Amino acid sequence: MKKLITLFAFITLSISLSAQSNCDCKAELEFVYEQMQTMASFKSQIKGQKIEEFEVTYQKLSSNVSTDMNKAECYVQMNQLLSLVKDKHAGVYEVGPDYTYEDTLDSAFVLAYRETRDFKDFPKVDLDLEKLVEDLGQKSLTDVEGIYNIGSSMKVGVYRIANSDSLMGVMLESKLGVWEPGQIYLYMKATDKPNRYDIVAYGQVHKNLLFYNDHLVSNGILMRNVTKECLSDNFIHVDREAREAYQLITLENDIQYVWFDSFSRFGNAKKRDAIVEQIQKELTASNLIVDLRNNGGGASKISVPIVKAIRKSGVKVYVLTNFASSSNAEQTTVRLRNIKSTVHLGQTTYGAIAYGINYGTTYESPSGQFYFVPTDMKFNHFLKYEEVGVQPMIELSSDSDWIEQTINIIKTQDQQ
Repeated sequence: MKKLITLFAFITLSISLSAQSNCDCKAELEFVYEQMQTMASFKSQIKGQKIEEFEVTYQKLSSNVSTDMNKAECYVQMNQLLSLVKDKHAGVYEVGPDYTYEDTLDSAFVLAYRETRDFKDFPKVDLDLEKLVEDLGQKSLTDVEGIYNIGSSMKVGVYRIANSDSLMGVMLESKLGVWEPGQIYLYMKATDKPNRYDIVAYGQVHKNLLFYNDHLVSNGILMRNVTKECLSDNFIHVDREAREAYQLITLENDIQYVWFDSFSRFGNAKKRDAIVEQIQKELTASNLIVDLRNNGGGASKISVPIVKAIRKSGVKVYVLTNFASSSNAEQTTVRLRNIKSTVHLGQTTYGAIAYGINYGTTYESPSGQFYFVPTDMKFNHFLKYEEVGVQPMIELSSDSDWIEQTINIIKTQDQQ
């Protein structure tokens, strides 16, 4: 609770640098309050004394908001309430504008957009950006402060506010014309967990408000595509150009490998059937590396038959995960770990495992500026991992290739 209250005060201070559109936050907060109570996660977790705590928190938050409140401040308050339930699939998001990524590269569109109130009133800092770049350029890879690349399109500077545990990210460069240097990209507040932050960010293309709860920031990686400028090699994430998903390959004598990039039910049924057949016919090694890095999840009807085929094969399994392994990929990790000989390596998973979204129904807030995404699936036997993630048995170093590290571990264990 305290962490978001502090973040709220921090954002209030920052937003005062520039005005933004307002909303009736009392109505928005009530909307989230009502929507939360329809979710299975709420019904499972908010019982007994927690019902009273929920009501007290709602009343306290409601008394602190107004009918004419800055929407970013209001957004933090809505997430303050939502954070009472452990459910990383559920969320409230700002509605994005209807322009496209291609529009952001079109000079005529950009010229017109920069004349709008949305652009002119977007929060911006009054800093010497050249001095900021100079200071941040001296930060080490392990320091959360520094200069980050957002893909190949943007560059952002993340710096600490005085000596606090709050940080701000400001745009330094952008090929997307909807951004200009000095505009605020994100706000971060350290939690009580090592390297974990609550983050309020603006969408990289549409600049709509997003919230990341208990987000892991380490090894020069802020988000999947937001990495330190000084990070020469990213071994934590999978190089998609070097790896082909759903293909069983032989790495070395008695070691085979397969990477599953997704378990989405859209387009993966044929690949599931093909890999199950390949496992049955071509899995001849005693050791199998199952790579679930960057796998955002999907459906059990895709993943479970694969797990069953692996279990039936009788091989020793080495499963790899990173913080981008989430949802059904996390459930698959646990199911693989239930195979007695399995070794789990890499990095802790995302922590969105106990609930899910099947129908994808969304609900628009009273102002029309936000929408709520509730969960409609529950897997309570995974609840202990929600917001925590599945911790690996062996953490791998970020300094070298994870496949090579795993091969070395396999060889060492085979010699014992």
